[in-house]
Amino acid sequence: MKDILLYIWQLPQTLIGYVLLLFWKQTGVLDYKGKTIRVCKSFPGGISLGYVIILDTYPYSKDTWNDVRHEYGHSVQSERLGWLYLLVIELPSLIGNIWDRLFHSKWDKQKANEWYYNQPWEKGADKLGGVER
Repeated sequence: MKDILLYIWQLPQTLIGYVLLLFWKQTGVLDYKGKTIRVCKSFPGGISLGYVIILDTYPYSKDTWNDVRHEYGHSVQSERLGWLYLLVIELPSLIGNIWDRLFHSKWDKQKANEWYYNQPWEKGADKLGGVER
């Protein structure tokens, strides 16, 4: 019963996640702390939408393991916020990501990452996922 309620609690973002999977070819799967992470090499980064976590690479390095842990942190935020996750976390995260790609393209990667991951919703995901930057 708890799993059904949690699924309903996260239903809007989970549906969006499944729709995204229709557009990107899944090239692998990874299990992390009970969460299924789908690897889609052509996906532009990472995203966590309810039961759907998508990453663009396998975790071969510390940085890519940080991506796994970060998206896991977002999945915990989704469980806690339910339907509000899309407004409180995902929308600001998406806007921040687009802003970073458009206006920080000439910055070095470290400076751009520092800016992006210092946003409160991203810091929260890092903390919940156990990421140290």
